[in-house]
Amino acid sequence: MDYGRAFVFMFRDRDWPVKIVLGGVFMLLSSILVGIPFVLGYALELLRNVIEGRDEPLPAWDNLGEKFVQGLILLAILALLALPLMLGGCIAGVFQRLASSTRVEGLAILFGLVAAFVWLLFALYAIAYSLFAPAFVVRYAVTKEFGPAFNIRAAWSVLRANTGNYILMLIVAYVASLVSSLGTILCFIGVFLTGFWAYLVYAHLLGQYYRVYMAGSGPLPTVATV
Repeated sequence: MDYGRAFVFMFRDRDWPVKIVLGGVFMLLSSILVGIPFVLGYALELLRNVIEGRDEPLPAWDNLGEKFVQGLILLAILALLALPLMLGGCIAGVFQRLASSTRVEGLAILFGLVAAFVWLLFALYAIAYSLFAPAFVVRYAVTKEFGPAFNIRAAWSVLRANTGNYILMLIVAYVASLVSSLGTILCFIGVFLTGFWAYLVYAHLLGQYYRVYMAGSGPLPTVATV
């Protein structure tokens, strides 16, 4: 995998300023939830392009309706995967409050133990979510279908195709997200531009990983390595 290319490939498109500024606008709109499906739909299109062996030029900001629908479906997938986290946090919080408010020592201990156990499950699921969510994303990108995206066995096959590079890819993507936070230094709008750039880096890394280690396992064609 060419990790360095994921950080700079977008600047090889002669129209990159316009495309990234438009992406920044949709990132800005994401603060009121309107823009996030467009950003996710755009990232999905880029991911598919990379899997097919063409990361240049960047996708055009056309077919906005299709991008919105694709992004909305992906958002629903991620929300469903994160649902146990939200429920677990709420349940743990309730028992923690009960433990601190009850005057019966035995019940306080019991509620505290339950809260601790739920928080432990929460932490374990959070780790699993961090590891598997990208695999579910790439599964949806490849199949373009809601149901098959939840195929745990297929998602596991993505992760274990090369676990070392999979984890390294996630670390590099996290570094990109940290770098994107430097956009706040530029100005308020800068963070939205660099945030969109981080999405492009993440999509490129996922596309590269699938292409290099999962070539031929999905319906998308495979050509020369990016």
